[in-house]
Order: sequence, then structure tokens, then C-alpha cells
Amino acid sequence: MGFVDTHVHLHFPEYDTDRQTVIERSRKAGIETFVNVGTDVASSRVSLDLAQQYEFIWATAGIHPHDVKDSNAEAFQEIEKLLKHPKMVAIGEVGLDFFRHHSPREKQKEVLRQFIRLHRKIKKPLVLHCREAYEDLRILLNEEMTPPFQGVMHCFSSDCETMKKFVDLGFYISFAGPLTYKKNDVLRDACRACPKDRLLFETDAPFLPPQSVRGKRNESGYLLETAQVACELHKMTLEELGNITTANAGKLFGLC
Repeated sequence: MGFVDTHVHLHFPEYDTDRQTVIERSRKAGIETFVNVGTDVASSRVSLDLAQQYEFIWATAGIHPHDVKDSNAEAFQEIEKLLKHPKMVAIGEVGLDFFRHHSPREKQKEVLRQFIRLHRKIKKPLVLHCREAYEDLRILLNEEMTPPFQGVMHCFSSDCETMKKFVDLGFYISFAGPLTYKKNDVLRDACRACPKDRLLFETDAPFLPPQSVRGKRNESGYLLETAQVACELHKMTLEELGNITTANAGKLFGLC
């Protein structure tokens, strides 16, 4: 059993010169399925185009919090339209980012509320981006609907206590390359404490490569380095972890 890269951006220009090679190399490394994530209307369209070319690639559609400053009703309607396609498995990535300040906080919250209402309407899971905003996000989620939610905390970056709060809301917790970083013991503690039936892995490629290739372009095959760290934390084999997390991804995204 291989792994699912539950969050990757294979359609990004970083792969324009060797996309097919990267996909083939990642498959040989043990990545059987890819969830390719859109970040705005144009990106979500291209993500869907890519997913339609491969039976093992699935797509999502959303507006990243960095980009919501430019969003409007027409953009939201287009995202909703894209999500009707059977290769579209989730709403995202959407969320709150109070670290970079690319979009006003209130605009981020306004747009996220729209996506949560869409989640309630179409019953597709949420792929949530959160940076420096976990408590604001938790409060907003509870204001918009009664748990449980269906979705994933993409590239989780906080502590055990925060992880447990989002598990209690119904979310899966996805860990990426930063799990391998030498000074990230707090994140490793969160991974160790994460219930196995809520555990997912991703690369967020081309971003956030694991420790051995920091500074280079990330790709899905490098997920195995992150997974190996998780194996040590959960005291299980790579095959066992692959079986568990592939089943989790299948359940969340409707891939099985």
C-alpha cells in the first residue's frame, strides 16, 4: 500500500518544465494518489484540467486567504460551478492567514463564512489553511455551523491542545514537511498525539520540502520522509501507516 499526497499543487508553474517526470517519479516513490489543490478561480480550473488527465489525480477548488482581497460574487459562483464536477473532491484551499496580511482579516472571514455555507450546502469537505489564526478560525467555525465538520486542517502547524480542538470539531489533521524540521518538537508532539483515524499527510509541494531537501523544490515523492518520522512517533511500519492514512484520505475525499 502506498500513500496519498492529500495536498499538492502540481499545476503550479514550478513544474511546467518537468511535470510528467515529477508525477512518474513520485508514483515510483510510493505516492498512489494526489489531491491537487486550487487557490483561486484560474488555479482551480487548471487543477481540474490536470485531474481530468490522470485517473489517480483529484482536484479541489477554492480561494486562498491571500487572494480573497480580489474575490467577488462572480468568483464565488465560478468556484461553486467547478465543484460540481465529479473529479472535484473538496472545497479549498480556504481559510485564514493572519501572518502574511495579503488580504484584510475581515475580508478573509467574510469569504470563509461563504465557503462554510457552501460546505453545508454541497456536502464536500473543507481544506482549511490556517496560519497564526487557529483560535479565530475555531470561533468562526462554531459560529457558522454545529459540528461535526467534514474536512482537513491542511499543513497543521500548532500544538497538541489546538490539534485536539480541531479533531473534536470533526477535522482530520494533515502533516507536511515541517514535521521533519529539527526544531519542531511541538509539532512532532501533536503528530504523536493525533488519533490514527484522523491522521493525513501531504507535501504542499512545491513548498515546504522536508529536512533532507530544504531549500529545494518540493515534490510528492518526498512525502515518504515525513511519513517515516511519523512512523517513529506512532511506533508502526511504513506499510501500516500507509494503509491507515490511505483509508483516512479515502473516507474524507470519497476516493474509495
